[in-house]
Amino acid sequence: MTEIPPKELLDSTLAEKVAPWCGALDNLDLGIVLATQPWIVGAGLRRAEIERQLGLLVSSLPIGNIYFQRVNRAVATLEGRAVLLGSGQGRDRRFALTPEGFAALILNLHVLRSDPTLDGSEFEFKLELVAHWNLTLDRLLSASPNIVFPTSMQSFFERLERLTVLGKPVLSMELIKDAFNLHRLIAQQRTNVLGLKSQAEGRLAQTHAMSEFFRTADLSQLNVDGLGEHAALLRDTEALQEVVRTIATSGAPQLSARGQIIRYESYLAYLTQLEAAYSSGPSVVDINMFRRRVAGLGG
Repeated sequence: MTEIPPKELLDSTLAEKVAPWCGALDNLDLGIVLATQPWIVGAGLRRAEIERQLGLLVSSLPIGNIYFQRVNRAVATLEGRAVLLGSGQGRDRRFALTPEGFAALILNLHVLRSDPTLDGSEFEFKLELVAHWNLTLDRLLSASPNIVFPTSMQSFFERLERLTVLGKPVLSMELIKDAFNLHRLIAQQRTNVLGLKSQAEGRLAQTHAMSEFFRTADLSQLNVDGLGEHAALLRDTEALQEVVRTIATSGAPQLSARGQIIRYESYLAYLTQLEAAYSSGPSVVDINMFRRRVAGLGG
């Protein structure tokens, strides 16, 4: 059996009902997931510690305003969805990422929803998260071989492999590896923006055709009976027909579509420069090597 495509899985209300962790994560959620990786925090972090960790990230990542009540609500929601596992009581309660939460992270890294020329925070956050992941794991792998991971880490990955939703496996090692590939993420964003640019070009062609039609059409011959009591007004009033013609041929719709195309072209150029900048950046950490290290089998 092959896993369900990430976007299809995240958009499935049925999947989310049987697996509450299987849903979209916003930037704050992803920041909390990043801060509570069990191989970094062990037994977990208190809410106040999560808030402090996010405070360190907020200057470089688009998370929004960080304050305790907001973090507390987000942590409670993620715990309720089984993305986080809590232990302890009251202020001493600690939270760590679950295998299900890690699976949700992987799925969300494969999906980009926002038009980045209007709101680039989703892509920029995921880009930095992927870079941070690779840097962190690279440091763990290059650390002293005497470093000992909790035995629970072995079962963490075993549980991860066994995850299914709607009778199908959620992840493969290839899907995990691809999630943390910076160049794949940039290529995916390029594909998304090219699609948006194509849609804008289609709208431009439509508005141009409409403009040409109204420029030459005899509006008095239009069938406007469907307008009811307003039909006679449109049919008989030459001034009103001229208003319709002026609005339709003003060029405003075409200018709007051209502006969108310019935005997308500029963003595509940004992605090209970004890819070049990351060409010598962090490589994709071998997740299998990390698993061997966790299992105490060496690098």
